[in-house]
Amino acid sequence: MLWAGYSLPVQADIVDARCDIYPRGADKPSGRYLCVLSQHHGYITIDRADGVYYDFYPMRGEPGQYRDDRNQPVYRRNGLGAKGMIFEMSDKSIYVLWDTSVLAEP
Repeated sequence: MLWAGYSLPVQADIVDARCDIYPRGADKPSGRYLCVLSQHHGYITIDRADGVYYDFYPMRGEPGQYRDDRNQPVYRRNGLGAKGMIFEMSDKSIYVLWDTSVLAEP
């Protein structure tokens, strides 16, 4: 399945992932969480294991541009290649990574 220019590691609209949260301007994440990314008709939701939920709806005719539930702009950015995708918001960036092994308990 090809999804918005990225190949997902599974053939579904829902995928388990890792979400690294980078506050604006930070070079290290403030948190890492297991999360679930889902897509339906261009709408994207990210549901973090700690209960935080993001809901992005697409801007018509503007690929890679979304609005969140506060009507703030969200941009899908390149930079992770086949490893995942980045969503840039006004106050943070969400790195959605397909490899969750970093969060695996020993």
